[in-house]
Amino acid sequence: MSDPWQQFKALPWRSLLPTGVLVALIAVLFDTGLYYIGSASVPVRELLIILLQPPLSLLVQLGMSIALGMLAVLCLEVWFNPAPIYGGTLWGLFLCLLLASVGFSFFSPLLDLRAVLFPLNEVFLIGTAVGIFWQGRRYWRY
Repeated sequence: MSDPWQQFKALPWRSLLPTGVLVALIAVLFDTGLYYIGSASVPVRELLIILLQPPLSLLVQLGMSIALGMLAVLCLEVWFNPAPIYGGTLWGLFLCLLLASVGFSFFSPLLDLRAVLFPLNEVFLIGTAVGIFWQGRRYWRY
């Protein structure tokens, strides 16, 4: 029988950690930029108000979180090419992205970062996991 802890330690963390931090940084910069553009421009602010109203906000946040998860897999494949990618590697990528997002949300008041489309909530977690495993579906069977 295989040891799950040994499999966890054998994941390509040197590729997963920078990928998680890079994708979380992209999300934070996009959110903060969108916030400041929306505060400076009236048409963008009105568009954001329409998009972030309760019936539509759930779909917008879910779609953006799915896109973020897909971006994480693409960054892992293209720039931080690890050894072969398996299902466990995708779970490790999800963990790294989650930890990087928690770290950025922890320091967001200190760094004056705003969360518009990627607030750290259940929708973000579900959307990111769906995006990672949707883009990485060819790696599931290993």
